[in-house]
Amino acid sequence: MLKVKPSIRPTETYTEPNFLRLHTFLRPTDSVTRYVTLEHLSYQAEAGNAAGNGWQCATIVDGEAMSKEDAMFIARTYAKENGIPVIYECHSD
Repeated sequence: MLKVKPSIRPTETYTEPNFLRLHTFLRPTDSVTRYVTLEHLSYQAEAGNAAGNGWQCATIVDGEAMSKEDAMFIARTYAKENGIPVIYECHSD
């Protein structure tokens, strides 16, 4: 079951090893249009292989203009298709 965790703080520690991070924001030069960044983050620890350990980040959407609703639709669809259990949301106004 997909869980949505709203309003992450920049200092928050992530407790899930596989999740989507959805960030919507307004640019200072454009206070009307909302922009979206969606990233798939995953942590993989491999025994005996220090080079393969750590966080991996794949950017799905990078600073595209769209509504919060459209962004959540894309995030939920991507999460469902890729078996990602958690979406962290962050909306900056």
